[in-house]
Amino acid sequence: MKKRIVIFFLIIIVIQAFSLPFLNIRPKHEEGPFVEFTSLGYAFKNSEILTQPLLDILGIFNLNYRYYVNNNGVFSTQNYFIDPFFVSRVYMNEPIEGTPTYIFATRNYYFSNYYLLDRISIKSYFEMIFPGITDFSDCVFAIVPRGFINVGYFVLDKIEIFSSLEGGVILNLITSSRTKDINWDNFIQELRQESIYSTFKFGVSWYYDNYSGIEVGYRLFLWGKESPLRFIQGFTITDWIYNYISYTLYTENSQEIFIPFITTDYYISFSTKF
Repeated sequence: MKKRIVIFFLIIIVIQAFSLPFLNIRPKHEEGPFVEFTSLGYAFKNSEILTQPLLDILGIFNLNYRYYVNNNGVFSTQNYFIDPFFVSRVYMNEPIEGTPTYIFATRNYYFSNYYLLDRISIKSYFEMIFPGITDFSDCVFAIVPRGFINVGYFVLDKIEIFSSLEGGVILNLITSSRTKDINWDNFIQELRQESIYSTFKFGVSWYYDNYSGIEVGYRLFLWGKESPLRFIQGFTITDWIYNYISYTLYTENSQEIFIPFITTDYYISFSTKF
């Protein structure tokens, strides 16, 4: 039962990869409506409201808000309400047996990027994720804080060498039901201890425009290589692919798959901006 609860919440958290942040601050759009590759929104003053319509048609309803604190910091809240049977029910007209179950998730983060002596970059990131499940009569959700600190040095104007320390933990599981197992508190404490993880990364980033870049690096687990949160480590699309394949191999007890830069500890990412 405990393992199922942990893995269930991992699946929910992995869904957050639909809008992973990256490693620099994207410029704010000019005031008014805007369209990006996968999203559309409206910018006003220091804020932006946006959504990803391609996810809506799959039953992943979403609404995001970004606030530019200053030129060096941004706050974002990303909200999702997910109908797992939306495609089957709406497009395939299949009846849904039993009580419908829905997934919700809120992700809030603050990211800052400051420079020292023009060449030294210090990036810090902290987020709180609240993934949960409900049938409108009962609900359960998790509290998952994560963060990292990144120090880099620009050897050229657009090329940076960096190192990064990341960590996270499943802080708590909260249910609306009053029925609790007599060992619930012990389970939460055990889950908290087992979920702690920490990774160290180093590598090189090349920022080739205002929105994108290429990052080549190496990841090393300092703590929690068996933590359930190892399936959500990192903050880029490449990390998500690495995590998804690792999770699939874990659940299916399959042999490891070797794909250079994708399933290995050395990696390449084509997304580097918040």
